[in-house]
Amino acid sequence: MRKALLLLSFLFLLSCRQESIGPLNGVMVVYSPELAEFIDGGGLEDLHLVVETVDPEQVLSFSYANLQEFTGTLRERRIVLMLLSPEDQGQIPGDLEETSGGIYSGRDIWALNQHVFAVVVNGGGIPEELPAVIEEAYDQQMHAYLYRSFVSTSMTSQARIDSLRSLGFSLDVPKSYETRKWTAEDGFVQYQRQPDEECMLLLSINVIHGFSQTELTPENAMLAREAMARTWFFDASEDSVDRARTTFEPVTSGGLSGIQLTGVWRNPEYLNAGSFTSRVLDAGDEWYILDLEVYNPGHAKEPYLREGWIIMDTFVKE
Repeated sequence: MRKALLLLSFLFLLSCRQESIGPLNGVMVVYSPELAEFIDGGGLEDLHLVVETVDPEQVLSFSYANLQEFTGTLRERRIVLMLLSPEDQGQIPGDLEETSGGIYSGRDIWALNQHVFAVVVNGGGIPEELPAVIEEAYDQQMHAYLYRSFVSTSMTSQARIDSLRSLGFSLDVPKSYETRKWTAEDGFVQYQRQPDEECMLLLSINVIHGFSQTELTPENAMLAREAMARTWFFDASEDSVDRARTTFEPVTSGGLSGIQLTGVWRNPEYLNAGSFTSRVLDAGDEWYILDLEVYNPGHAKEPYLREGWIIMDTFVKE
């Protein structure tokens, strides 16, 4: 009986919590007053991650409050990072657990869908693992937004996942993306999402065959992505990739290894340009191209590129 009452009390308290608030990439930095100079002197520089889109873009946005100011709705931010002096170590919430590198972490401490971290700064810098930990929290916020927060029901479409299996794989494309082109017999599918009047996202998948004798290199991956755009994208025969501003990194998705490209596309005929991210995955005799192209002139592109990465992470080779 006592256990049942405790469980009911816990569920009641949980139901009273509000959903976390603020930008998906927002980090609420809560600090001991003694650490103000540490912060002002660049102590958090390693957290200022940058992604090259058309221009360099900051990945995370930061707001600040000292321990005395950390009240009310500030406690409901999506990602909270507590920087504490040794004297204030007792301020670490009891629900946080210490992980590698001296980082304390926990979920849903003051709000639902919330990530809370704490670090004790004792004469040194922040743990080297912290940037990756914070970025992973941002990824999880983006995942929740894509697959849960657009509407009150799940954004996953099992029928859509099943339909893609005819191409030899599955991919969880959120319902917010409308089907733009379906030519499964030619191995090409494209979806689109228009967040506002000025912004357009194109999510494309292309299966290309006959590559058993071709090594997947950064240059070949770029040529494959360029050929896909010129063949299948609307009025894109002149599309090209800005090679000088494209980054490459190895990636694994759905058990396949490949190369991830992030860079700038241009169309001189229409004076258009934007950002893109592609994963070219090697399945032996065939390559899979997963691509998100962003057109959002004069505005941020990094959140949409990350949206593409989250979707691409759901790829599974059948």
